[in-house]
Amino acid sequence: MPGLNEMIAAAKGCGGRGYRYATMKQQWTGLVALHARAARIPKVVSYLLALTWVEQINKNGARRDRDNVESAVKFVNDGLKLAKVTPDDGPDYYLGATHVHQDGQKPGVWIEVIPT
Repeated sequence: MPGLNEMIAAAKGCGGRGYRYATMKQQWTGLVALHARAARIPKVVSYLLALTWVEQINKNGARRDRDNVESAVKFVNDGLKLAKVTPDDGPDYYLGATHVHQDGQKPGVWIEVIPT
């Protein structure tokens, strides 16, 4: 998933009109919704998220900053809402998240929706 740096770059593109960010958000939100539907995640009202972020170390041995990576939780919440797993991602529904970071050859995020 894109990190905050990629989101900001997309928002600044096209003269600051944010077209690339809108496309990015639509793409990643839709992908999360597709996977949520395929996984048949049960509907919840209020929830917590447990996210395991797997990052591939680049050829220079560098990793993305954790706070940069975690910003993609926005796409996760919006995708869960689009899939109708959650009614909304506002503060009455989304109560927070735990983040675990791992190195691996197959980057991605594993998501657990925890009803509260």
